[in-house]
Amino acid sequence: MSEFLTREEVCDPELAAAAARSLGPLPPAPFPVRGIHASKERGSSLEFSEHTKYVAGDDLRSLDWKVYAKSDRYFVKRFEDERLSRVVLMVDASGSMAYGGREGPCGSKYHLAARVAAALASALIRQGDAVGIYLAGDSPFFLSPRGGKAQLDSVISLLMMRAPSGEAFIGKALDELAERLKKPSTLILISDLLDDEGGIFRGLSSLKSRGVEPSVIQIVHPDEISLPFESSTRFVDLEGPGFLVADPEALRRAYFEEMKAFI
Repeated sequence: MSEFLTREEVCDPELAAAAARSLGPLPPAPFPVRGIHASKERGSSLEFSEHTKYVAGDDLRSLDWKVYAKSDRYFVKRFEDERLSRVVLMVDASGSMAYGGREGPCGSKYHLAARVAAALASALIRQGDAVGIYLAGDSPFFLSPRGGKAQLDSVISLLMMRAPSGEAFIGKALDELAERLKKPSTLILISDLLDDEGGIFRGLSSLKSRGVEPSVIQIVHPDEISLPFESSTRFVDLEGPGFLVADPEALRRAYFEEMKAFI
């Protein structure tokens, strides 16, 4: 079985509908969405978003004649207002997010993070906002915010083709995004937060000081809450070579106190 997720595993219609309800009423128009906040004017505040097939009624001035010359087919350039709400989904794809496995009853933490990110991206893009994604972990990757169905497909494809590994270095990544994001913007961090806590808080503060509003969704596996292990257990570090053999009963009370404080 492939280590990567399928589209069916990433796309959850019920979760996307719940995300849409939490964001307020959405326009009924099908894809491609032009954006409920987008201006129809062509000016310096607009940037290219995507190509769509020409349909009767489209503005002929938006036809891309270069594409026509190559394909003998009519395509229209779609633009979006640079003043659209911009949201970046920062998804933790580090090794610790692999816990839970492909076959577990809940799936891995990354599996849930990907579903949440895809649902938010779908709801935001359908209401006309621009969405980008940053995947933290080995080979971090940033996709700048844009609108349109093509952007949603790109976000979902990136989530599908990532196997969690390595360290996230979330604090450092937040600092880098604070420099790159246009303001005002929103950043939604989806992570187990098993990283340098001081660096994370400093990074979130840096975002706020630069006009980027941060939110956090913490992903925790049920095993991390209940510690369901009974006998001597070998706990393996998913982001390094370390491991610990311990009796869960001997450390259960202290573990619960630590986990409660951490969350």
